[in-house]
Amino acid sequence: MIPVQRVPVSDRTQVLLTRWTGRVRDAGGTPKAAREQWIKAQTPRKHVRTALESMTRGAVRCMYCDDSRGTDIDHFQPLENAPLRAFEWSNHLLACSYCNSNAKRSQYPVNGDGVCLLVDPCAEDPADHLRLLLKSGLYDPVDKSARGEETIRVFGLNRPDLVKGRQDAFFRACSNMRDWHRLHQDADPLADRLAQALLDSPFIDVVHAMTRLKPVAEATVVGPATIPALAAWRTAHSLSFRVGQPRVRRSAASTDCIDGVADNALASDARSGQVRTGRRNNDEPVISMQNYGLTWTDITGTPRSSAVAYDESSAQDRKADLVNDGCTNVEIVAVRPGKLPEPRG
Repeated sequence: MIPVQRVPVSDRTQVLLTRWTGRVRDAGGTPKAAREQWIKAQTPRKHVRTALESMTRGAVRCMYCDDSRGTDIDHFQPLENAPLRAFEWSNHLLACSYCNSNAKRSQYPVNGDGVCLLVDPCAEDPADHLRLLLKSGLYDPVDKSARGEETIRVFGLNRPDLVKGRQDAFFRACSNMRDWHRLHQDADPLADRLAQALLDSPFIDVVHAMTRLKPVAEATVVGPATIPALAAWRTAHSLSFRVGQPRVRRSAASTDCIDGVADNALASDARSGQVRTGRRNNDEPVISMQNYGLTWTDITGTPRSSAVAYDESSAQDRKADLVNDGCTNVEIVAVRPGKLPEPRG
């Protein structure tokens, strides 16, 4: 499990979700009412899915196991526990059918104070509670964390197919990272393409765990031959987890007219205070991350652009590397989720 940066939904989408929450309340606010309204709500579900898919890596991976395709919209706090959160954006995650229907189902363990014991990858860094043991492929709770233990149990993170998949992914990642490093040192444009393939592969949590290895453990875990590649990878492609960063992009879930309601009506709803874009009910900022790409001209005079997106600090590091390699016209460009800049000739 890796951190997932939640994007804000558009004002229009939030108005739509708020309206359907009202329908659940008007129908009695019960779990049964929530389920019935959720089944009917084709347009809200489409908007939520589009926004969730924009937050995923690779081939729309499950936000829990990082392996299978995310096919289901999961209510993190189940409808049985919180029917009025059925249409709350911060309560939606994308899961594969196994994690959602076979593993988690309606489980929502809490401690004696009523605090949830499951890690929400959109609200915190899972690494605070979960440690991936790379060679064994097993997850282990950090410092016997109760939240780590329950998260592993409820989502079935140590089921045999995932353990075997992570073991294989670890050996592939070491090899791919060494190949990437050789291309990167030669300023070969294929380096970025290989990096993107690795970032899009299943079990990205393996790569994430590799970047977080302590120096004293690197030689034992990844081997001396991989250490230089891992160090370079950290600079260029480490996943980041930042809270409260300014958001400058609009979700792909935005449309001009939602559920038959025109713009002027939506604007009226927004002015009435029903819209809380990018905020939870308690007005805490959601987690977000601005992505950046780069454009440059290589030493042969050919316009190039990056094949992966970076956080801000990694983009600055990548720019410095390109300049040091003799590239010119190096620029950092803000990009939308799933988008990359075009070469500038």
